[in-house]
Amino acid sequence: MRRSVTTTIGLLVALAAGSCYQDDTTGPTRGKPTTTVELTDDPFPYDSVERVDLYVVKIEASTSLDTAPPATTCATCGPWVTVAEPRRAYNLIELSGGITDTLGGADIPPGQYRAIRMTLDTDSSSITAKNGQPMTVDWQSSAGRPVLYAYVENPINVTDFGAEIVIDFDAGRSFLSQSPCSSFFFSPVFRAVNKSTTGSVTGRVTGDTLSQTPTPIEDVSIAVYRGDLAAFSGTWFVVATGKTDSLGDFRIAFLLPGTYILRADAPRNSPFSPGVRGSVVVSAGQETQNQGITLPYGAPGSIVVTPYPSGLQVGDSIVLTASVLDQTGNQVPNPVVGWSVQDTMVARVFPLPGQQALLQAKATGTTQLLVSSQGVATTFTITVSAGPPTSQDTVASVTIVPPSGSIARGDTLGLVAEARGSTGALITGRSFTWSWSVSDTLVAKLIYVGPGGGNYAIIRGGVPGTAVVRASTEGKTGAATVTVGQ
Repeated sequence: MRRSVTTTIGLLVALAAGSCYQDDTTGPTRGKPTTTVELTDDPFPYDSVERVDLYVVKIEASTSLDTAPPATTCATCGPWVTVAEPRRAYNLIELSGGITDTLGGADIPPGQYRAIRMTLDTDSSSITAKNGQPMTVDWQSSAGRPVLYAYVENPINVTDFGAEIVIDFDAGRSFLSQSPCSSFFFSPVFRAVNKSTTGSVTGRVTGDTLSQTPTPIEDVSIAVYRGDLAAFSGTWFVVATGKTDSLGDFRIAFLLPGTYILRADAPRNSPFSPGVRGSVVVSAGQETQNQGITLPYGAPGSIVVTPYPSGLQVGDSIVLTASVLDQTGNQVPNPVVGWSVQDTMVARVFPLPGQQALLQAKATGTTQLLVSSQGVATTFTITVSAGPPTSQDTVASVTIVPPSGSIARGDTLGLVAEARGSTGALITGRSFTWSWSVSDTLVAKLIYVGPGGGNYAIIRGGVPGTAVVRASTEGKTGAATVTVGQ
């Protein structure tokens, strides 16, 4: 027996405490069992972006974990069924406050749906700056009409009475900003949950100014983590994010039951350091209120970059890591770091997730690398030399560094591919075009590949398991094993 399923799409960012989201009323006739799908968005650089238009072609669901395409083109044949085909663009910033928009309806069988996928049209998607100018988006491997898979932590139960599916599209992590925030890399991050099984959390963020009335802070980024509060923050993984309003209030919805950690990061150039609140319990159908966070006063004191970026040769690529220290010398956890190069003809820098960036030496000369965070900056002089003569050795083997790694769900890992000659020595002075792949995209997913088929890639952990990451050039392939835990 099949029941009618209606798809709804929407967007949710932080709400003021005590407010509630609202559903669009343009859905199907009342009384039909419905399954709604709502697209929600997380923090984004609102200070410089006016619109994020995402063109959604269709949304599909499957009771199987198999992500292979169905054997036929029939919408309800094979493992996938079409839930909606809106074929239009949605401004993710405009759909704030939890407002939803009905997409369409379909008849699908009841069952446990373990996979949700969304087809986009990137040619009809765009980002627009506050001044009305289009902002550059590098869609990478998602260019065209990509089929993107949501992270489904728990199977979504569609009964004879339907269900409400929420697709939480994290624009803040899906569009990686390049300094100075005029262009983006697209690295899609979104999850799907059954709305009826989720709860929400609210609170207010204030700045500790040593007064009796701490000041509420607007535009604070709120991240919701799973992890051990007593463990290093690098072991936590992000579940959802939010943002405070003009009163310093936030509301993050559609969280599965569990115990979470909340982290608040003040806007750029703010004098306040990050604050954390642990042991936040969320229950299905409930709103956990008054989870306020007070941010300590004190801006970062210095920035340390490793390895020291000097003495590069043309063709070199190195991954830099920035450690932001407060005025007492302690490391600031998870700061927002900006990277820029004065002369992009000599070198280019590409921001990566976390506090890392990929620095590429392009031509001989000297330039300046600027690294900044929360009002503190440091500058390095980059000298690029011609390097040794180009090696004529053919590629005999490929290695990936590191050859293996273990990460938690939602965490990322950087990998570097190396071409080696007949003697096993690293081939220098030559550029290679690399092709990257992952054996199981449910376990691990490529979210970034260096420009032009570069030798650096980043993967993000999905469901627990083991996957093999491969990099190929000139007919040779290397492999690395990645294990994703809980």
